[in-house]
Amino acid sequence: MPKEPVSALLNAELTRPDSPLRSIDPRRHPVLADLKRARYLPRPLVYPESELRAFEADLLGAVELLTTLPARLFDGDVERTCQALGLDPRKAELVGGFEKQSPPRFGRIDAYHDGEALRVLEFNVGGSVGGQEWVQPLAEMFWADDAFREFGTAHGLYHLPQTTLLAGALRAAAAPVCPGRDPVIAMVEGTGGLDLYAEGSWYLLRRLLEAEGLDCLIGEVHELEVTASGVRFQGRRVDLVYRLFDLDQVVDDPDAWRTTVRLRDAFRSGQVALWAPLECDLTDNKRFLAYLSDPRLRGHMSADERALVDRVLPWTRALVPGAAGLDEVVADCRERREHLILKPDGGFGGQGITCGWLVSDEQWADALRRGAAEGAVAQQRVVPREEPVVNTETGLTEPWDACLGLYWVPGGLGGGGGRLVHSGEPADATDRRLAPILLYPDQGAEPH
Repeated sequence: MPKEPVSALLNAELTRPDSPLRSIDPRRHPVLADLKRARYLPRPLVYPESELRAFEADLLGAVELLTTLPARLFDGDVERTCQALGLDPRKAELVGGFEKQSPPRFGRIDAYHDGEALRVLEFNVGGSVGGQEWVQPLAEMFWADDAFREFGTAHGLYHLPQTTLLAGALRAAAAPVCPGRDPVIAMVEGTGGLDLYAEGSWYLLRRLLEAEGLDCLIGEVHELEVTASGVRFQGRRVDLVYRLFDLDQVVDDPDAWRTTVRLRDAFRSGQVALWAPLECDLTDNKRFLAYLSDPRLRGHMSADERALVDRVLPWTRALVPGAAGLDEVVADCRERREHLILKPDGGFGGQGITCGWLVSDEQWADALRRGAAEGAVAQQRVVPREEPVVNTETGLTEPWDACLGLYWVPGGLGGGGGRLVHSGEPADATDRRLAPILLYPDQGAEPH
């Protein structure tokens, strides 16, 4: 159970039948009201500032390690990198090569708090990272309530403004292209992508960025025109392309392929800023986690780097089809069934995962066979600590499990929020709730 005193005080306040905090309605915020299927926790998650700031340092160090792996392991050769990661070789053609400088840091990690520390479940890198549409609005909604603001002010609570930090990072990325003014931004999905992914996400993110003063267009890759004179989108000259699509969405589309290659070249020649460069899609690969965790694969790391990884990343192994030693890895994973989760290489959003502790030995063996044939990552189960939450309808305190989605931007930690399920339920349970993350100053924390 959480030891933070401010969290305990918040729960105590919510147990009072006459507490004004019990009547807070997240749908008062116009953006949250448009998230029709979202459900919310009646309180934010509260963490001490020193803990999140210490984790921030390790997180950014781990992200920096990820971006250097192609150079460390494959001499910066994009074809060798794709081959090792089991990626379509046509993606290497699209990427073309790695830049000499690391791309701007942006993404989201998913993490559990195991009662001792935060542990990273996976890294999600690049502009197609979702979930941003509710993080800052939900924190602002709580803070706009007079009663909650009084409580929060008394205890020094604050939140990291995720959208504001993102807007600042976009301005900085575009500054070399449009010095002295704000950029015109094209938010670009793959062909058909807006119908699949935009409802309740990309359109709302555009609204939030426009509220930050940015001029944002939104559409699909076929609306991009890249010529020697510049990049135009829906007929307008743009300074920054916010790439909502990933390489999978263009690799089999000849027209989108050609446009993406021209966009890549325009970015590298300085005609347009790109958020995020194509090479980010290679970093966003689960197999890379094994190069950080597996003792047989991480000879490229210093002792300090290995210690950093061990602080934040659980035991992780890659099942690579045809790789040397695959049978030994599979056998080891069979023995560890009750302590492992298996994630397919191509999955996202919890798709296709197998929780070893929820299946039989036979089902686990079948999942491992599929993983060995198609590619997968096995990872040590992280048991999240219980987050006690007061049910405002019954007044009873109930245990929940929180998966934290924490964003990073070039300047550091970029805000985040929690996705919660009833304690013990799988992460993809239907009754999920969202909650913002608020921090409070504690001993040892630097002033914010």
